[in-house]
Amino acid sequence: MKKIVYVLILVFSVLFVLSCSSKKDDNESNDSDSTGDGPKCGNGVIDEGEICDGNIPCWQAGHFYPEFEAKCNADCTAYDTVQCQKRPDDDLCGNFVKDDKETCEQGETKPCTELPGSYETGDAACNRWCTGWDPTNCSTGGNKTCAQIFTCVDACTDDACIEGCRGQGSEQGLELFNALYECWTGNCASGADKEECMKESCNDEYYSCYPNEKCGNGVIDEGEKCETLETKPCQDFGEDWQPINEAICNSTCTDWDMYACIDKDALTCYQVYECVEKCDNSECEEECIGKTWPAAKAKYDTMLECLDKECSDAPVMEVCMNEFCKFQTDACKTHLTCGNSNIDMYENCEKGESVDCGTIEDEQGEAMYEAGTANAFCNTNCTEYITLMCFKFCSCSEIKTCVEQECGGYSNSADADCLEECESWGSQLGEGEASGWRKFIQSCSDSDGNKAFDSKTCVDEANKNYDCGVSDHEKCPY
Repeated sequence: MKKIVYVLILVFSVLFVLSCSSKKDDNESNDSDSTGDGPKCGNGVIDEGEICDGNIPCWQAGHFYPEFEAKCNADCTAYDTVQCQKRPDDDLCGNFVKDDKETCEQGETKPCTELPGSYETGDAACNRWCTGWDPTNCSTGGNKTCAQIFTCVDACTDDACIEGCRGQGSEQGLELFNALYECWTGNCASGADKEECMKESCNDEYYSCYPNEKCGNGVIDEGEKCETLETKPCQDFGEDWQPINEAICNSTCTDWDMYACIDKDALTCYQVYECVEKCDNSECEEECIGKTWPAAKAKYDTMLECLDKECSDAPVMEVCMNEFCKFQTDACKTHLTCGNSNIDMYENCEKGESVDCGTIEDEQGEAMYEAGTANAFCNTNCTEYITLMCFKFCSCSEIKTCVEQECGGYSNSADADCLEECESWGSQLGEGEASGWRKFIQSCSDSDGNKAFDSKTCVDEANKNYDCGVSDHEKCPY
């Protein structure tokens, strides 16, 4: 097949060159690409200025499953991975490193003769899970399927090779191959995307040759349970699974891959911590850790790193956790439940939830922030509301009192952070008045060139323009 493609391409190329030469004779002002200096997108070679030149399997373009191709875009500047399906972050298969528990990595091949069975030819590729070898391309001699014959012919450059490939096919395989080959050569012009053209122009012949590729056609055909890229919540398969992650349709659409699903008895991050705390030896600790899954283990390791650094000598671990490692500990406690639309153990709110700042209370049930001025949003661990946008209760004059007591008063040498901290205790009106008054003075200078608080003129002018109100709010801390 390749020979025919190469001949057609060669003929087309010669005609193209002759045509271009004729045009160049007529008009010598052709662009720089005709000199060979510009990028040659489409020549199958990644030239200077190009990122790609031709399609590649999805696994080569990133952490994707091997099905489908990443297609080089029209100007060869990037790969389009819209068809590629991303692997979960904790799936190590496809990271180009053969990790523990992996038999091989994506891209690796092994001679079929080294596999169990009586294979005589072919190379087996690493399967999509990196757990073993896929014998699809292996053959026992004259028993090759249509797809195997087509793959063999596609690599040929002469007639003798093509006939050799035909001779290795089974009777049925050769019959199906001949039908597809005849349709393809009669309907797909040189340069056309071979696979896409065959699917469109030789649909019946193509899927007869590649029956497994019906998987992915968007229709659940006979013998299929699902379609490529389709997912399903793990908990839909029963109570044996944690209510997280999704199962994914396998590469043949015949069943669901459950590798991302987590056993209901697997320990969550904080359960691992509680389990380890009861241990008195490393073997016990390893057993606890072995009962969890990668995402939970990662949260556990992050929390443990903080605890080892900050709390190794703490008299009361719980106090130290809340003071120095609260974020890491909260992330460990809620990693399984945060975002499931329920307020679960250790949670105080749910992702995306917001409330009026005035509804947030202290331990005595007293409101901590001014109502009706802003919203607080649930944090990433679902353990508390982020109150950065909320206002407290101090008036402008109370803020100035804070500056006198905490910052040593307004002066050119005053700590800017201290001034802003006092202002942050203000009500919406109080903070606005106090910060406006301060910023005016800091941007002002008198006729003698005195700036900021050293300029009495600027201070007097600010007092005229900014009314520093008084509220004496009972909840103001100053």
